[in-house]
Amino acid sequence: MKHTLRRILQVVLLGISVTVGIWIYQSYLRPEQTTVITMNRTVDTNITELMRDLPAAQPDMSQFPVTIENCGRTLTFTAPPRRVIGLWQPSNELLLALGVHQQVIGFGGMYDAIPTAFAQQTAQIPTLGSLMTLNIPNKEEMIKAQPDLIVTEGLDTFAFDSAQGFATVAEIEAMGAQIYSSGSICQFTQSHVSRGTEVVYDDLLTLGRIFGVSARAEAIVARLQQREQAVLTAVAQRPAVKVAFFNGDANAIYILNSGIWADLMKKAGGQNVFAGQDVTGVVSPELFAGIDADVILYGIFPNNSVMPGRNSVDIATYLSNTFPQIPAVQQQRLYPISTINTEASIRVVDGLETIARALHPEAFPVIQEP
Repeated sequence: MKHTLRRILQVVLLGISVTVGIWIYQSYLRPEQTTVITMNRTVDTNITELMRDLPAAQPDMSQFPVTIENCGRTLTFTAPPRRVIGLWQPSNELLLALGVHQQVIGFGGMYDAIPTAFAQQTAQIPTLGSLMTLNIPNKEEMIKAQPDLIVTEGLDTFAFDSAQGFATVAEIEAMGAQIYSSGSICQFTQSHVSRGTEVVYDDLLTLGRIFGVSARAEAIVARLQQREQAVLTAVAQRPAVKVAFFNGDANAIYILNSGIWADLMKKAGGQNVFAGQDVTGVVSPELFAGIDADVILYGIFPNNSVMPGRNSVDIATYLSNTFPQIPAVQQQRLYPISTINTEASIRVVDGLETIARALHPEAFPVIQEP
């Protein structure tokens, strides 16, 4: 997912330099109209409710020292970290939900707008690095920042690639900082391994221990699990719907079919038509044309923070015109979904609910559009 975002960003920046941004405005920044407005409003409402009346984020010093295992490494904390850098938006939002923003000295990897419930917390947190690197700080910036904890997703390539000017994991640890990798991802070459919504709950509980705010973490997890169970109950007796998760546009087709995306589709009452297939990287139009999905989900970045938004109308038009033989196209069951809502983030149940509504609309009350 990270590598896909970076490829898109590089293409977009090239387009900006050549066409002074006109093409980008026409292709990506058009309003998404009611579908995306409703989606964003629902997420904001859900997170605001999730954050309501939680235990305070006051560290319980009696919990320390804390020792955890993460990606084959033992991390030990004698006190809550005080200089924290977050390098990927899904895990950054976990930190915000836990209320530890005052210990955060910088964010990188922010590719979508922050939910309104977190706006005040992030107002004083600087963005690191540069646009070209998805705001991942280079080695010199990392050394200057002197973090004591980095929270990220994955320990190989991307944020720790020395060839791109970033500090390696070994170099950061030699500085005295510790690195926590979230989302049950240690190496991106193994990101296809089975993982689901439980990784978000595990991360919240683990980070809660690291920062001494376990009571708050446990309350958040309980609320998310209650919402997840409501979805499972609603679709339990309904036949599985064949579904594919399209994560591309007219220029390239990517499929999300493993890991947390496979878990979300299954829990939402779907049968993933790409289950078990190795479809990493770009998928050919010919391969995609042969699927028999009754529903196609397609990822968008609607809020245009660092990444460009994929216009939902344009993608639906592309799918309809290019793949008229797919059942989902014939039935016009094409549903946009913000990709960040399906990542290992505080929004993961929002993604689950959106997918379940797309697959089994009859099982849920109608959300009123603006």
